[in-house]
Amino acid sequence: MDSSPGTDFALVILMASEIKSTQSRRYVRIRGPFDAAHLDVPRTPVLIYDLNLGGGFVNFGEDRPAGATLRLRIDLPREGPITVNAEAVYRDTSGVAVRFVDLDRDSAMRLSRTIDALTERAF
Repeated sequence: MDSSPGTDFALVILMASEIKSTQSRRYVRIRGPFDAAHLDVPRTPVLIYDLNLGGGFVNFGEDRPAGATLRLRIDLPREGPITVNAEAVYRDTSGVAVRFVDLDRDSAMRLSRTIDALTERAF
């Protein structure tokens, strides 16, 4: 087996594609809420629901940003905070569905471990 630095990240992507073939959604989602912060203007605390390797749903309350791109800090249980870049996929009255863009390998691995840990507890 290849032990290059990108191998772990490739395994995460492979696992995600296998999940896609066995479920109707692309990625396993964990309900939340997870504490987070919108790091752009307006800088505000937010809650993230339906968190997965591809994105999530960000509840902004009343201070929703108008921009198409967002920078978020997400506090993962046991793994600590990660910072992600995201793009808005759709908006509704309670928040914004986002897709993660250019998720770095470390953040992807930490997010994957969080999803695995919380999914295992649900069964």
